[in-house]
Amino acid sequence: MTKWIKYLICCLFLTTAISHASKIKKGFEALEIFNYFDAKRLFEKKAKKHPVPAYYGLSIIYARKDNPFSNLDSAHAMISRSFEAFSSTKEKWKIRYEKLGVDSNIVSLQRNHISDLFYVRAKDVNSIFGYQDFIDRNAWSQYVDSAVALRNELAFEQAKQRGSASDYAEYLNLYPNSDFSEDATDLFHSTNYAEQTQNNNFIDFVNFVQNNSESPFMEDAEDKIYEMSTATGSETSYRNFIIDYPSNHNVKKAWIHLYNARMKEKYSSENILAFSNEYPDYPYKDDLMKEYNMADKVFYPIKTKGKWGYCDRAGNILIDPKFESVEWYQEGLSVFRKGQKFGFLNKLGKVIIEPIYDDALPFNEGHALVELDELWGLIDRNGEYVIPAQFEDLGELKNGLCYFQEGDNYGYFDANGIVRLKPQYSEAYGFENGHAVVSKNDYYGVIDTYGTTYLPYKFDEIFHYNNEYYCASYKDYWGIISLKSDTLLSFEYDYVGRFDDGYSIVELDDEFNFLDEKGQFVFEEWIEVYPEHRQLASFKNGYAKVKFEKGYNLVDTAGVKLLRKEVQNVGGFSDVIAVQKDDMWGYQDKMNKKILEYDFEHAYSFIGESAVIFKSPFFGLINRSGEYIIAPFQEELKFINDSTLISKRMGKYGMMSVVGDTLLTFQYNKIEPISDSVVSIEEGSELFYYNLKSRTFIRRKE
Repeated sequence: MTKWIKYLICCLFLTTAISHASKIKKGFEALEIFNYFDAKRLFEKKAKKHPVPAYYGLSIIYARKDNPFSNLDSAHAMISRSFEAFSSTKEKWKIRYEKLGVDSNIVSLQRNHISDLFYVRAKDVNSIFGYQDFIDRNAWSQYVDSAVALRNELAFEQAKQRGSASDYAEYLNLYPNSDFSEDATDLFHSTNYAEQTQNNNFIDFVNFVQNNSESPFMEDAEDKIYEMSTATGSETSYRNFIIDYPSNHNVKKAWIHLYNARMKEKYSSENILAFSNEYPDYPYKDDLMKEYNMADKVFYPIKTKGKWGYCDRAGNILIDPKFESVEWYQEGLSVFRKGQKFGFLNKLGKVIIEPIYDDALPFNEGHALVELDELWGLIDRNGEYVIPAQFEDLGELKNGLCYFQEGDNYGYFDANGIVRLKPQYSEAYGFENGHAVVSKNDYYGVIDTYGTTYLPYKFDEIFHYNNEYYCASYKDYWGIISLKSDTLLSFEYDYVGRFDDGYSIVELDDEFNFLDEKGQFVFEEWIEVYPEHRQLASFKNGYAKVKFEKGYNLVDTAGVKLLRKEVQNVGGFSDVIAVQKDDMWGYQDKMNKKILEYDFEHAYSFIGESAVIFKSPFFGLINRSGEYIIAPFQEELKFINDSTLISKRMGKYGMMSVVGDTLLTFQYNKIEPISDSVVSIEEGSELFYYNLKSRTFIRRKE
C-alpha cells in the first residue's frame, strides 16, 4: 500500500471519529438544554461506537424525573454498561472523552448516585425483595450494609409474625450472619420446644430429650420429666426416677430429695443408718455418715462478734459463727437468717433451703411454715411448697393436718397439700389426739380428721381438757364433756379452768373449788374468789395457795389447811415456809412453828437450806438460822436449781452458789437457764454457755 493511500485512510478514520465524537458532544449539549429527545437519539445512535459517554449520557436521562424517559432501572443498566466499557476503552479515547467531561471519576459518581436513588426507592418500598434487589445490583454502594440490616430486620419480623420453628429455621438458613441470628436461634429453640411439648404429655418431654440433644431446653425438658415423675414426693417416686433416667441432670437432686422424703417421716440416727443400708449407691455417703454422727447431738447456738453459729456441749465448734441469727435445731434442721431473709441449715451447716423467706418457723412433722410478702405457706424438707404462700392464716401440721383460712372460712390441708376438709368453719384450731376444735355460726364443736362431728356446734367456748374430755361453755355455763357426750361435770358452773398438775379450777357464784381428773371436788366447802385467784390458786408440790376470809393458807389435795390460821400472805409449800404478818415476812415450818422472825419486806419459801429474801431495795440469801449467805446487795436473785442462783448487781448478771460462792462474776448482760444443767450467757456481742454441773464454760470467747 502506498503512503498516499495510507494517508487517505488515516484521514478518513480521523474524520469519522471526529464526526462520532461531535455527535456525542451534541448529545451532551442537548442534555444541557434539557432537549432529552435529541440527546437520547444521539446517545443511542453512538452507543455502539462510544459506549462510555453514550451510556453515561443515557443514564443521566433515565435517572432524571423531568422527562418522559425517566426509569431508574434503565438508568442503572446504562451506567453499568458505561462503567464496564470504560475498562476496555483505549487510552486515546479516554483522553478524548475527558474533553467531553466524561472520565472514570464522573462515571463512578454517576453510578453511586443511581445506587443512592435505588436505596431510597428500596427504603420507600420497604420490602425484603426490594432490599435484596438493591443488594444484588449495587454491591459497590455505601448503603449495602444498611440495606442488609433492614432486609434482615424485615425478614426477622416476618418470621416472628409467622412464629413457627420452621420459619425461624428458614430465616437462619437464609441469613446466617444476621444481627438477629442469635435472637432467631433462641426463638427457634423455644418455639421448637413449645411445639414438640405443647400437649404437656410426659412422653412428649421424653421424646424431646431423645431427639434434641443440642437444644438449650434439654434441661427444662429433663426438669419436666423429673417433676412429673416425682409429683407425689414419695420415696418410691424418687427412687424410680433415679433408676429410669440415670442421665437426667436432676439425679443428684433426686437422691437428696429421696433422703429428705425418708427423713420427713422421722429424723433420727437410726433412720439415717437404715437409709444408708437400704441405699448403698447413695452418692453423698460421706455427708450421710457425718450427719449420722451428728443426728443425736445437741447443737448449742453461740454468738461471736455479732455472728451466730453452733457448738457442742464440750464447746467444740460445730458450725462456724457466720449467720445473722440461728435457732435451735428441730427435726435435724434449723432456721437461720441472712440479711432480712430466712432459710434452713442441716446439721452439717449446709444451706439446704435458701434464705428467701420473710419469716420461717421450725420444722414440725416434716414441714415448716414460711412467710413471703405477708402470706404464709408450707414447705417440705426439700424446700418445695406443699402449700403455696398465699394464706393470711395457716397453721402448723398437727396429726398430719393444718388449718388454713380462705376468705372468712377455715378448712384443713393434709401433709401433701390436698384439701382434706373444705373451708366451712368460721374458726379452726390444730388437731390434738386426732380431734380439733372448730366453729360454725359462732358456735364451737369438735371434729375428727375426716370432718366427722364428735361434739355438736352448740358451745360458746370449748378447749381440750385431757385425753378424754373437753371443757366447754354452753348457754353461759361451763361443764366438762367427753367425745362420746358423757358429762364429767354438768353445765352449771361459771368457769372451768384448764387441767393443770392433776387439777382444774371451777367457779360458781363467786366461789371456786378444784376438780380432779375423776370429776371430784377437792374442797367440801367452796372458797370465795379473790383477785388473781386463777393464777395464785394452783397446786404445786401438792399444795395450793388459797385466800380465805381472814387471809391466805396452803391447802393440800384433800382440802386440809396446812397453817393453823390464815395469814396476810404465804409463800409456796416447803418444809420452811415464808409467811407475811403485819406487812413483814418471816418463816415457820409446816408444823406451824416459827423459825425466823418477821424481819423482811418480802420473802420466798426455803429451797433446801436457803431462801431468797428482800430488804428494800435489794435481795439476799439466808440460811435456816437467818444468817446471810449472800448479803442483800443484789438487784435480782433467783434460783436456777436447788444449788445455784442467778444474781444481778449494778446492772450486770452473775451466778452464785447456795453457800455464797461467786460462780460467775458480775459482768454479763443476761443469764438464762436452758436446761437443768446449762445456762446461756450474753456478754456484749457474744453468746455462750455454762455447765452448772462441771462449772465450766461452753465455748466462751478466750
